Amino acid sequence: GSDSTSVHDRVLAQMLNELDGIEPLKSVLFLAATNRPDIIDKALMRPGRIDQAIYISPPDVSARKRIFEISLKKIPHSPDLDINQLVSLTSGFSGAEVTSACREAALAALQENINSELVETRHFVTAISSIVPTITESMVAFYQNFANAKRT
Repeated sequence: GSDSTSVHDRVLAQMLNELDGIEPLKSVLFLAATNRPDIIDKALMRPGRIDQAIYISPPDVSARKRIFEISLKKIPHSPDLDINQLVSLTSGFSGAEVTSACREAALAALQENINSELVETRHFVTAISSIVPTITESMVAFYQNFANAKRT
């Protein structure tokens, strides 16, 4: 409604004031993230304000492997756990979904046996199979097209 529009306008005006300021900002980096780059107000994207838009793709094989490695440091797991198998099973997963799979695997192990000391491969496979990736091919195409399009 009109309340949200006025809040939007006030927030935008404040951001523009901060970015433009009275004195030029030196050695200041303004960083923002969004999953809706298509609705960023054009006034923010003017040179001298937000100069660059950088597309960050979903995690590839090496990124998902690194996320697993970091997450597994906190999870006592079977020594024969094959991280490469887990990585291949999580194609299309976001970083948050990979992390969630690790938490779910640990919970699955505890649900199976409250005294369980190690999370086994089967727990990870079960957890991964229960997660439906939220990133679709059409979303990836949309963001890639947006990143490749010239700003006007």
